[in-house]
Amino acid sequence: MNKTIARGDRNPSWLVVQRGLAIICRLMRGPATKANLLAAVNDALGPDAYSDSASAAERALKNDRALLKEKLGIEIIYDRRAGVYRLESLGDAPWLDLTDDELAAIATIYQTFAGGGPEAERVQAFLDHIAGLLPVERLSAIRRPALSIELREVDERPVVPRVLETVQRAAQERRRLGFRYQSTADEMIRYHEVEPYGVLFRRGHYYLEAFDLFSRSAGQDAVTHGRVARFRLQGIADDELLRALPERLPPGRRPQKRYALRYRLAPPAIRHGVSRHFADMTVERLPDGAALIQATVTDPWDAVYTLLSYGENCTVLGGDEVLSLMRKRVAGMAKNYDLLAFEVG
Repeated sequence: MNKTIARGDRNPSWLVVQRGLAIICRLMRGPATKANLLAAVNDALGPDAYSDSASAAERALKNDRALLKEKLGIEIIYDRRAGVYRLESLGDAPWLDLTDDELAAIATIYQTFAGGGPEAERVQAFLDHIAGLLPVERLSAIRRPALSIELREVDERPVVPRVLETVQRAAQERRRLGFRYQSTADEMIRYHEVEPYGVLFRRGHYYLEAFDLFSRSAGQDAVTHGRVARFRLQGIADDELLRALPERLPPGRRPQKRYALRYRLAPPAIRHGVSRHFADMTVERLPDGAALIQATVTDPWDAVYTLLSYGENCTVLGGDEVLSLMRKRVAGMAKNYDLLAFEVG
């Protein structure tokens, strides 16, 4: 609204309506004290929205609440224990309507987060709030989702709230972050200091994406890394070493090293087309129906994880980092299955 009311140019009916809208808008953001409501109205309409007299302003606020209930069925209750006003009901009149495409989008989000996922509780609460503003006859449109996206969490252990809060705060405030971490590669616990970029939800897991400055384990010298890395949040220890450090970081990200990748996909893997998993991909169709792909990647380990999903239909041909990791992974898997075959036999 943001319309300042000039003295001598105030229509009482218009003024009451505008004050009522300002009160509703503020309470839709959450509970508010009397001072909060008066300030919200003054911020929206200017200092003349209410009388300069505190007692007169409070009486006008009380009358505005009564009119909202009488005329529109909007009920605002006062919680004496907490000392705040709450929006109990918006009445029967709809406050929002959306196009069919917008309702379909809401239905998709509802279905996607119905089984959990990152920020699922907040997303569901937000969608319920939106649904409560819609006309009743439009609600059926968001109960028939035609599409859902799988964002299911697969971690057995939940993320420790303090870990998530500390990581997010350090990323938002652009501060260096220190923590102890146990990777999935070995049992060693190492102390890391990183430049945090944020939390990434990928393949059902929560990761801290950061520029890994250095790490050290007990009794050993620090090892400089100087690379972008991902840390599973469950591996970050919730102890006194987890903290956002005082050092402020410059904005943006450091340049990220890129690695060459070349691989071949057999015909069954590309029957419906070549999936674009990586940046700067070029695809060459081969006479036998296979495809030769060249790309660049920022995370060789993640590239191996992705390409393993093709099974025997994918052969990594280069570059060196990805090929070396793939050979180690395949050799380890072959060893496991050889041992399994021996034990079964």
